[in-house]
Amino acid sequence: MKQLITFICMVFTFSCTEALSNDDKPYVSLDVIEMNVEKLNGNLFRWLKFHPDSEFPCLRLEILEAGSNALIKRKNICNVYDEALKVTHDFKKLSFVDIYNLSTGAQTLKFDLELSLLSQNVVNMSCFIKIENTDFSPLNCHRLE
Repeated sequence: MKQLITFICMVFTFSCTEALSNDDKPYVSLDVIEMNVEKLNGNLFRWLKFHPDSEFPCLRLEILEAGSNALIKRKNICNVYDEALKVTHDFKKLSFVDIYNLSTGAQTLKFDLELSLLSQNVVNMSCFIKIENTDFSPLNCHRLE
């Protein structure tokens, strides 16, 4: 009888955890290849870089409440506007995307992009985004020549 109750409790526990959506689960995806967390403005700022060959080749930014790690704000950077071509490059539709030189300072995240377009052209960009207490500014990117 004790084994039956233990089994029922285990099944119930596993079925309850499966009811959570992917966004609500507390783990970090295995597609994350690099991440960083630091204290900023009294909260935690975390960025996660996903593998460029995954189904989600994006950069995720999060503001978390210090202490509880509760999510305050999340922003996924999965595309970038190219002023020179007047087009938005969707990371999922590129041959390859590389997000590198990530650094924070003065409440700003800076990073560089290498976008391999389907036309075999390569676009290099430098980007920054301001990190406020509970929100992010719009992404600002320009081409590197």
